[in-house]
Amino acid sequence: MSEFVGFTITGLVTASIYAIVACGLTLTYATTGIFNWAHGAFAAIGAFTYWQMTQGWGWNPVLALGICVVVIGPGIGVIVEAGIMRRLDGTSEITRMAVTLALLIGIVAGLNWIWDPRTSKIVKPLVDGRAVHLFGQRLPVYDLIVMAIAVVVGLALRHLLYRQRAGVEMRAIVDDRNLIILNGVSPVRTAQLSWGIGATTAVLAGVLIAPKTSVAAASLSLLVMNAFAAAVVGRLRSLPLTVLGAVILGLSTAYAQGYIGSRPDIPGSRYLIGLVNVVPVIVLFIALQFLPHERLRASKSQQAREISTAPTWRGVTILAVIIVLATIALTPLPAAGDLHNLTRVWGIALIALSLVPLLGWAGRLAVCPFAFAAVGAVITAHLAPQGQIWGLLLAGLAAAAVGALLSFPGARLSPLYLALATAAFAVACDNWVFRLPPFDLVIRIPFTDVDIYRQQVHIFQGGALTVHRPVFGGIDLSSDRAFLIFGAVVFALALFALTALRRSTLGLRMLALKDSPIGYATVGLDKRVTTVAAFAISAGIAGVGGALLGGAIERPSPDAFGFFGGLSVLVVVVIFGVASIGSPIAAGVFLAAPVLANVFPSLAQSTPTLTALAGVGLGNNPNGAIASDLRPSWSGLTRQHALLGGGTAVVVASYFTTLAEVTSNWFFVAACIAYVVIMPNASRALSKRALSKRTIADRTSDGQQTGPLQAEPGLVANHGLSASPENLALTLPLSQKDLATLDELLGIGSGDGRDA
Repeated sequence: MSEFVGFTITGLVTASIYAIVACGLTLTYATTGIFNWAHGAFAAIGAFTYWQMTQGWGWNPVLALGICVVVIGPGIGVIVEAGIMRRLDGTSEITRMAVTLALLIGIVAGLNWIWDPRTSKIVKPLVDGRAVHLFGQRLPVYDLIVMAIAVVVGLALRHLLYRQRAGVEMRAIVDDRNLIILNGVSPVRTAQLSWGIGATTAVLAGVLIAPKTSVAAASLSLLVMNAFAAAVVGRLRSLPLTVLGAVILGLSTAYAQGYIGSRPDIPGSRYLIGLVNVVPVIVLFIALQFLPHERLRASKSQQAREISTAPTWRGVTILAVIIVLATIALTPLPAAGDLHNLTRVWGIALIALSLVPLLGWAGRLAVCPFAFAAVGAVITAHLAPQGQIWGLLLAGLAAAAVGALLSFPGARLSPLYLALATAAFAVACDNWVFRLPPFDLVIRIPFTDVDIYRQQVHIFQGGALTVHRPVFGGIDLSSDRAFLIFGAVVFALALFALTALRRSTLGLRMLALKDSPIGYATVGLDKRVTTVAAFAISAGIAGVGGALLGGAIERPSPDAFGFFGGLSVLVVVVIFGVASIGSPIAAGVFLAAPVLANVFPSLAQSTPTLTALAGVGLGNNPNGAIASDLRPSWSGLTRQHALLGGGTAVVVASYFTTLAEVTSNWFFVAACIAYVVIMPNASRALSKRALSKRTIADRTSDGQQTGPLQAEPGLVANHGLSASPENLALTLPLSQKDLATLDELLGIGSGDGRDA
């Protein structure tokens, strides 16, 4: 009985911290509609700041706690709301998720950059060593303080929301934003208050939990993310139910740790120890299954319309040929170590490509691409131990089956809850399933002791898989150069397969489901079928990518397929355009070829930092860099053959001089960067010059006096149009010359406007 009381008290202390975190998360989501995936990272900021002030500078713990709660927490909330979240109004759920995930990645990278993660950081509690005895158990005074703070926070939030004008405004703005604005309420002020309170609760929770765990950015962020289960129990609306969820979560974790985690004498204990670490995500997954079906509702109007252009066979063929030929040409240039790192490019690119049909076309949110990839690597290692080529096919099929099974219980959920379900799956695989010790897989005739099949299975053999590179048609692909080229060929074939999918009936159904779920259901289509198909296809592609990534690493550990790695891939794909089949190429090159980190080891956090900086700006560019920036910038070059040929000739010449070792690799890299930066700008300059000349020539042919440029009022301001753009086709006629000018300005060719 005394053990039970002790575990219960421990669980209530943990529940108190979870309640503080979950209530702040619920408040932010309920008042702004943005689910903050970086909530745990805010807690990490609080923990690191508190450690620095108390242990690094020797400040009084109470003073440090006060500064964290009064200054750091509200400051984080106000800055994040003003600088990032305010621009997300009118964007899609995918963009909002990617921005908050980018913020999570950026904060973790920043903390690791400021504080060396290799240095252990121990935080002392506010009241060290003091304890009282309750029900025969020694209860630290610090734990009593934590529970008291949780009660005060809960009561304060309840009083704010139901007894204070600011809280009533927060609840009212969710019900009818336009009506509350008409009554003189500022939505900006309300959002700032909400984010300030939410960030403060996270920082407070980080300070309170720091003495109970190691202060590490990634692990602390994930630990606080366990409180998501409590918020889901409250359906991200109800604070009392959220507190109840926190109590269930805290007690479940404490009982599991006490009765299973610390009892090596119970049967199967070595298999259940890892289960203790994933109790919160199991509670999350179970809570999601009790949520009601997603209600059909009209999509909210979006300020930024998402673009999803259909790839053409011609465009994809050109892209595939360029990928393979460029890979063949570039493999002789890097040093042996750099070439080995580059072998991961196409594995990561395939994993990134798996997100295009699922997120970009079907609009189903998922954050577990690396979990599916790990399934593919495991299947290849176990079923194709000699590098048989059909191991890739088995990897894809097995991962597709896992993806389909995962989607069955999640198909009825809203996009946000579906993303949380996939996060629970990824964390469970990362922290438990992939780290299981060896076990016997037995198929036995029922009611007998006769075994039909018996095989010992060790998922990650000795902590690391042995993934042999494939042998195809007698060709040994074990060398880095051959394997890199093979990966490019596989990726090119995957591009053709996805192009066929995008142009098929199933592809159109995916787009329709994303564009209007209510319209999709109205015409009699079942979203569950399309969701399961999208998950299976996405997981299958990720499984093949995982097999290639495992072959590139050769001895991958479970950490190679960690949860945070999958988040980075997702964010980079969304940055470049999650609906474009070209974005995974950029993701593979960017994430697998960390040039800055290789040259300057002190910049090890440069890749996640750059990812975060680009990701938090998605509110201004929700369609991604390819659709909004790269494609319009480069479209004019296809009509400027001299410029395109000249620039390409310079790059080719620099390649051959580098290949002949006349110049260094950096010269070729500089030439490529200059090509990418200069060519679009030169194309725009030439287009404007040609447009000005044509406008003057057209006016001269019409018998008008051109004179100097100042004699042509509006010529520059109107970009060569016959009148200001806002008046054309409204109060003034729109001529064929105006149409041609607009086409050229917008970069619209004579084709159907579709590109890869």
